Formats: sequence, C-alpha cells, structure tokens
Amino acid sequence: MGKVFLIEPLKVLRQAITLSLFPEHDVMGKDDIGASEVAGFKDYDLLIVDAAALRERNRLTPDIIRAIQGCKTPTVWLEEDPSSHTVKREKLVIVKKPIEKEPFQLAVAGLLSPPGHAKERIGSLVAATSKGTAKKGSGETSEQSAFRFIDLVDVVDDKPPPKQGKKAPRKSK
Repeated sequence: MGKVFLIEPLKVLRQAITLSLFPEHDVMGKDDIGASEVAGFKDYDLLIVDAAALRERNRLTPDIIRAIQGCKTPTVWLEEDPSSHTVKREKLVIVKKPIEKEPFQLAVAGLLSPPGHAKERIGSLVAATSKGTAKKGSGETSEQSAFRFIDLVDVVDDKPPPKQGKKAPRKSK
C-alpha cells in the first residue's frame, strides 16, 4: 500500500481519482497547497498534481512549481497539453487530460514499483500513450462498427381485436 498525496482543485475529480486508487493506496487529497507544504511530501510515496486545473484557477504559482521541482517524491503530472508542463525532473510522468484509466494506472504503478521494474512500466506507459493517441481517430470508427444495430420499427399487419362488451346506453336529459 502506497501513500499518495493528490492536489486536485475540482472536488469531483479528487473523489474519482481517490476512488480509483482506493483499495491499493492510501490517498490524501487537497484542493490547494502552499510552497511551504511541499516539504511534507517526503512522507508520501507518490504525488499527483493536476497542473492544468491549478493553472486554470491561477493557483500554480512559480513558488509551487519550484518547490515541486525540488521535491524528490515521484510525481504524476496531469496536463492537458504535455508540451506546456513546466516542471522538469526525474521521477516525473506526465499524463494527458482527460485522464484515461490505463495510462494513469500505468504511471502510478510505474512510479510506485521498485526501481528495477519502474523503467519497464514507464516504457510500456510511453508506448501505450503513443499508441492511444495514434489510434484515437480510427478508434471511434472501429468502436462504432463493433456495435450491431437493431431495427426498432417492425411492421405489424394484424388488425386489432374487435372490442368486446356492450356500450353503455346514453342517458337523455
């Protein structure tokens, strides 16, 4: 079981990520941090930062970026545009948003696994994400062709059965 610190300003995403890691990892989530709090990350096995959401809310300050860059804790950096990340260091894996289950889990497992296995897992993560982005356009058509559509309109030639029973006589006024 690994101890994971999650920085996610959106409560719904914070809960979703926490639940996706739940039985295997102990997750502590916060919506914001200060540069002074980064020193406490040494007690955790993994740090997950939603940089895109923090940047959108003007909470990703240069002080926090420097503090995370100097931090030795392995980090999963969630970013919408992988080329726009500003932290460059070892033990940092960038996961593109929107978060997909497999690349995210591979990144977490790769950073939490022993050093010998980490390079293998991160290598498979890079291969999986590059394949995923290459196939994304054609993946939509293959998913649609995998569906078997049924015709919901059936022609019914049967006449309705005759009404049985008497009509009630009308009352005259």
